[in-house]
Amino acid sequence: MGGRVEETATEPRCPVLERVLTAVELHADRPAVVGADRTLSYAQVGATIERVAGVLRDSAPPGSVVAVSTRGGVDLPGVFLGVRAAGLVPYLLDAYLPRARVEALLAVARPAVVIEEAPPHRLRPGVPDPRVLPPAAGYVVFTSGSQGAPKGIVGNAAGLDRFLDWEVRELALEPGRPAAVLTSPSFDVVLREMLVPLVCGGRLHVAGPRVRTDPRSVLPWLREEGVELLHLVPSLSARWLAGHDLGLPRLRWSVFAGEPLYARHVRQWRQAAPNSRIGNLYGPSETTLAKFWHRVDGPVEGLLPVGRPLPGTVLHRLPVPEHAAAAPGTFRIGIETPDGSLGYLDPDRIGEVAGTLRRAREVTLFETQDRGRTAPDGSLIVAGRLDSIVKRRGAAVDTASIAAAALDDPGVEAACCFQVDRDAEGDLVLALAVRGEPAVDRGALVTALRTALGPAMPDAVLACEQLPRLPSGKVDAGAVARGLASGELAARPLFGAARFGSTSVNDNPTNEREAQPR
Repeated sequence: MGGRVEETATEPRCPVLERVLTAVELHADRPAVVGADRTLSYAQVGATIERVAGVLRDSAPPGSVVAVSTRGGVDLPGVFLGVRAAGLVPYLLDAYLPRARVEALLAVARPAVVIEEAPPHRLRPGVPDPRVLPPAAGYVVFTSGSQGAPKGIVGNAAGLDRFLDWEVRELALEPGRPAAVLTSPSFDVVLREMLVPLVCGGRLHVAGPRVRTDPRSVLPWLREEGVELLHLVPSLSARWLAGHDLGLPRLRWSVFAGEPLYARHVRQWRQAAPNSRIGNLYGPSETTLAKFWHRVDGPVEGLLPVGRPLPGTVLHRLPVPEHAAAAPGTFRIGIETPDGSLGYLDPDRIGEVAGTLRRAREVTLFETQDRGRTAPDGSLIVAGRLDSIVKRRGAAVDTASIAAAALDDPGVEAACCFQVDRDAEGDLVLALAVRGEPAVDRGALVTALRTALGPAMPDAVLACEQLPRLPSGKVDAGAVARGLASGELAARPLFGAARFGSTSVNDNPTNEREAQPR
């Protein structure tokens, strides 16, 4: 049935755990995890795994979910793997989340017990009816919420291992190489950040809270730590670079994911990290971290491809729903892989969306909410989301293309375009994160947008100091719309007028809006 966890007869084992324990034996005295105040050797990580497994053993039936309350510290990798060593399934719970949010996530995850990441790894009871998952389950994660309410996903243990093995081989990673951990522990990318280096004897450098929350601190921290492997989100890279002329000469690999990657992101990043090779990953959480890969070589223009499927992955070109009104040559992206997730938690709770994720005979098929098109060389380009096509005054408009056009201005760090009232074919609002008044030439920006967009020109363009983001680093479009409507998100108008119920933001309320192209 769609979205439900498939029962399997697979024997409980954790291949990732086995690989890290091998690294513990081979590199016992080498540093494994480096934090602001503490450094753990591989032997100490191994001791954490053993200690946590001992604390948890007999605390819950095999396969039970265990919530790890974490602040993203140096002990997290060992605790995660210790839960696996106890035959249980970890769910990483960000301790910085609001209390109401934590309670809502725990209600869905239904852990048997909650363990604290920090020593001495105290336990507290979970729910009376804990969730027990099949032996093939390797972890529980929630989607970022960029496409509606976050959905709980049962991660595939073997699929996670195969992805880690692929990345280590593709990037030719070696023992001792320093890699950064910057992602919030509530987002599944943190598994890629902390486990890829550990399975090959690398060295994790864990950013502290100040670095994670202050974009201006990231580049100095990366340079000081000598990081050679970095996973990053395109729009976050622009925020990190703002106001800096620091270089990252030691960076060897920059792996982008999570958002469309444009040529301007690559050009800017190459200036800061001239010795780094660049890659672009794509794949929803439902498919286990990523399932498409593109090496970015040579000159770049426009929207970059996400490349070709990883081994064992099949691209399905599915029909685009009629309401999406997509351009000719585009299709709905479907991904088939044996390494995909095992299903959603509580599929009945999330309704018809659960039917987009199906697993049968140990193969996952996921019908994404993304539109794709094929590049001349046969690689995949993600053209936008299905719901980015909206109707305004009877004409179809692609909000993703509007946001992309704004990113051509070097003073724009991030962009988000949304419709105020979709059912009523309401106004289109383009919200921009800009680097400051001197960095954006208002007249030039509006002229460039009009030229590029023509009749698709938004009804209002608003400049903000920054845009709200999800834990994954993506712009939170829902929070942008809500913040502008309530007035909590400060904005200054660059063009046109936007009305949110009784609240309006005006640049020229007389005739400028009427003068825009239709």
